Amino acid sequence: MGSEVYPVCLPWEEESTMYLIKCIFTTVRREIETALRPLGLTSPQSQTLYILAMSPGVTNTDLEKLLLVDKSSVTSLVNGIVKKNWAVRKSHPQDARMKQIYLTEEGLKIHKVAEHTVEQIKSSVGETLSVGELETLRGLLKKTLHNYHSANARVRTDI
Repeated sequence: MGSEVYPVCLPWEEESTMYLIKCIFTTVRREIETALRPLGLTSPQSQTLYILAMSPGVTNTDLEKLLLVDKSSVTSLVNGIVKKNWAVRKSHPQDARMKQIYLTEEGLKIHKVAEHTVEQIKSSVGETLSVGELETLRGLLKKTLHNYHSANARVRTDI
């Protein structure tokens, strides 16, 4: 290992790009969770409130796709925020079996505080890189993600 300080890892992981991405994600996620805890919020709840603020009336199916989680996780998240009076479910105008989810006034207030808190953390993470470096990093990550999705699509169609 070099002079860098990373969480404990296996020797063959220390130069792994995926490991470094995981370390950054985990470190930032923990910092966000710690900052949200006094608000009575978890990170997934905060993400859900953000989506509801940006896209009022989304359904559970929409949330599954946007949060990259399964149906039971979305159900649990929505039940939790409804129980805390941060959101309400309303019948969908075209399909009564579907429910649309909307923030309440209380939900909007907690969302704004959480959004400010999370943005402060995210901006401090980016302070170590220049604007150009951040743009390069985002471009490389997008390219990797796009290529990964393309490769998976090819594998699935070959089956």
